Amino acid sequence: MESAAVNAARWVVGKALSPLSGGFVEAWAASTELGPNVGAIKMELLYAQGMLHNTRGRETSNPALQQLLLELRGLAYDADDVLDELDYFRIQDELDGTYEAADEHASGCLLGLVLNAHHTARNIKRRYLSASCSCGGDEEASRHANEEEAVAGSGCMRILACSAQSTIHLVGKHLPCFPFAPGLDNCDDSGALHISTMKTPKLKFDRVDLSTRMKHIVEQLKPVCAKVSTILNLELLESCIAISINAEFSRKPGQTLVHPSNVAMNRPVTTSGIIDPEFYGRKGDRSRIIEDITRGDYCDKDLTVIPIVGPGGIGKTTLTQHIYKEVHNHFDVKVWVCVSLNFNLYRLKEEISKWIPKLKDDEKYVDMDDSIEQRLKSKKLLLVLDDMWKCDNEDEWKKFLAPLRKAMTKGNIILVTTRFPVVAEMVKTFDRPIQLEGLEPEEFWELFQACVFGDDKSIDDHANLLETGEKIVKKLKGSPLAAKTVGRLLRNHLDLDDWMRVLESKEWESQTSENDIMPALKLSYDYLSFHLQQCFTYCALFPEDYKFDSEEMIHLWIGQGILHSQDENKTIEDIGLRYLNDLVNYGFFIKDVNEDGSPYYTMHDLLHELALKVSSYEYLSISNTKVMSMQIPPSIRHLSIVIDDMDVNDRATFENIKKDFGTLSKRLDVEKLHSLMIFG
Repeated sequence: MESAAVNAARWVVGKALSPLSGGFVEAWAASTELGPNVGAIKMELLYAQGMLHNTRGRETSNPALQQLLLELRGLAYDADDVLDELDYFRIQDELDGTYEAADEHASGCLLGLVLNAHHTARNIKRRYLSASCSCGGDEEASRHANEEEAVAGSGCMRILACSAQSTIHLVGKHLPCFPFAPGLDNCDDSGALHISTMKTPKLKFDRVDLSTRMKHIVEQLKPVCAKVSTILNLELLESCIAISINAEFSRKPGQTLVHPSNVAMNRPVTTSGIIDPEFYGRKGDRSRIIEDITRGDYCDKDLTVIPIVGPGGIGKTTLTQHIYKEVHNHFDVKVWVCVSLNFNLYRLKEEISKWIPKLKDDEKYVDMDDSIEQRLKSKKLLLVLDDMWKCDNEDEWKKFLAPLRKAMTKGNIILVTTRFPVVAEMVKTFDRPIQLEGLEPEEFWELFQACVFGDDKSIDDHANLLETGEKIVKKLKGSPLAAKTVGRLLRNHLDLDDWMRVLESKEWESQTSENDIMPALKLSYDYLSFHLQQCFTYCALFPEDYKFDSEEMIHLWIGQGILHSQDENKTIEDIGLRYLNDLVNYGFFIKDVNEDGSPYYTMHDLLHELALKVSSYEYLSISNTKVMSMQIPPSIRHLSIVIDDMDVNDRATFENIKKDFGTLSKRLDVEKLHSLMIFG
């Protein structure tokens, strides 16, 4: 399992070198000021690329090395930004027939000196204006700054169309000469966010600034590369010694081999296809609940709330889905709402009202409660509130139930799934909530085998793995989600050495509680190929329970340069669809269909949590309620902002949120952003 830190650094270094690959930037920038700096930054990046290339196939878990690789990655991103900017101005010169960058194109020394003086003066002016504006400078400075912004226009980040309503994706580089949030006008009094037309203005080229930035990057790259190289060489030496010892021991029977930490692994044995296992375990719970809903105690009651409580990944939603499928024909109105973190009365009632047929005179009911009450009359309701995290108080819950209690029919059911016993106790209408624990050992072992092998014949071919498999299963805490992710990982590594690596992984030591399955999920992530890791972590920007389609996701991946096609017969979109299907097959995404039959994808909330965890160096998602409290690392390259309209209850709240977002650009290194997403 190759180090993710090495892979990530190698990818960013390669990305940074791409503007130099054709030699066009170097030829264009071959001036006395720019040329040496472009050459120096190229040499350092090539050195880093060669050094990281030598680590292919080797594992590394050295914490100090991983921290240095993060530093290298950040500097490579900075190099990527400045070289990409140079390429932009090269193209602009080519289109305009100008030679702003290269002094040897100037007709005579005098014009060359004039060009250099012009760039130096512009750089000094910009620094003066920046200082004046930041200190509340005079009106003249502000006026010049506004003129500069007017020339810059709305930047070079482009808006990508999104299938989801009220979602904006801005993907691309944010050059230093542009204002924050290009193309987004300020909110008006109504709170609406306006998107201006994206224009492509002629930008101003600052040779001095670019040269200074390149020099600074090279100065920082040199010591970091040297330190990384030293550590990697020491680890390689350790591997060579271990291999030599093993070669010597192999001639002596009965000797135990020394296992080097960084020896390249053999390609694993795999089988074709992944079979999504059927429903395992919980058959007693499922049958009993279905019986009570359709023919038992709940039929004679006006409204019954059935809470299903248990830790994340234990199978609450899966059990509820099977119950919903079995009983939905017994109800006139069926509604499924994913509640998640935000229990908002208005939002929930709005969701419910979408699914209830409207009345002919529905317009006369101004109050939503009255409308729901009238529409539900003589209709039997099945409502699922999935993944409910909180409800502020019992009065709020009673307000939510009020219009539902007046349906004038018997047997109305609300199924609530939650991780929290306190929520289950508050919403229940009978003695005891349904508490889900891990699956029984026999049922869990069957589920695990189904995830790994798919059929019994394959099990017979790999009987040598079963003993190790049983030991791994004990670490999965009976969690179906853990069985699916780890099982599907092992399905592609049907080799005893690989299974032993999983069993003996230090990741298990990070378990914080009896029900903690995050180490199991992290292990599965670690075994993904690097391109799939990149695709998965990009989804950390989405809100929890966000539904996305393949086109939206693939376009975002393309925008980030994650997808590459080396097959002339396959388009980049074909590659993206294959990666998407791979992540479904590995259990990281869930594929489902809308009522119109169109497919969509989601992530389990624990896997979304994992995506946030493993991508925290570059990715950040901020909700409108946490703008001020959220720590923003300087390394952030991708940002999403989630705005819940339901949180804006009055003018004062709106003004506070607006003020919070106004301070965001001061706490964020905007020039480093490659993605900005706004959901709301």
